[in-house]
Amino acid sequence: MRAVVAAPDTDEGFRLTELPDPVPGPGQVLVEVRHAAVNAGEIRHLSGWPAGSVLGHDAAGHVLRGATDGTGPREGDRVVAFGAGAWARLAVFEVDSVAVVPTAVDLAEVAALPMVGLTALRTLRTSGALLGRRVLITGASGGVGRVATQLARHCGAYVVAVVGSAARGAGLTDLGADEVVVGLDAVVGSVDVVLETVGGPSLVTAWGLLAPGGVLHSIGWASGEPAAFPVNSTFAVGRRGRCGPSVTRPLRGRISRF
Repeated sequence: MRAVVAAPDTDEGFRLTELPDPVPGPGQVLVEVRHAAVNAGEIRHLSGWPAGSVLGHDAAGHVLRGATDGTGPREGDRVVAFGAGAWARLAVFEVDSVAVVPTAVDLAEVAALPMVGLTALRTLRTSGALLGRRVLITGASGGVGRVATQLARHCGAYVVAVVGSAARGAGLTDLGADEVVVGLDAVVGSVDVVLETVGGPSLVTAWGLLAPGGVLHSIGWASGEPAAFPVNSTFAVGRRGRCGPSVTRPLRGRISRF
């Protein structure tokens, strides 16, 4: 089969080559890949893959061979899949990483969903109830940002979408953003949840907008710049306590990395 593999010895970092067809295990399916998606992070971190590794994670196609243990989709099913080795004519995926695609859904479109969709979904799920809360999404014009905007609005959040330019904000209101702003300096008021995809100074500024007890998820670093937090910026003065005139909360909120 033809596949795109890691090639650290080349300027591009990858090459198109021929490999033996993969063989699925008992809990795996063999998929004929019709469409695959390319995520920015996969290109940025090509050097981290061993030479010869089949690249890519997002794919859509048809099941050529179902799992021998009888689980998962059957032969001929149209599926979307998530797992290493997606940039090949044939790929093996675990049955719990494959979903049957309705006939009304275009395989080419759904192929771009797994990585960005799962990132947005899992991040928002760990944020607690979103109804009535203010959710800030940086890099909202990107894949994760666009999915997160829709999901957060669906959960009843007030969504503030941050973009790098007015042109990048096109369509975000239609997806559910209550506000579309250019740059974090344009954000008014504090927020309860942050999905931060830019990193660097953007991460530091977004942290400063977080309400006490809020949560910030660092799920990307598109800027490639370092983040330098001012001294004591991760602490906030709390309410009066029994042991003294005031207490200090150990965090303005909490940061998680995905």
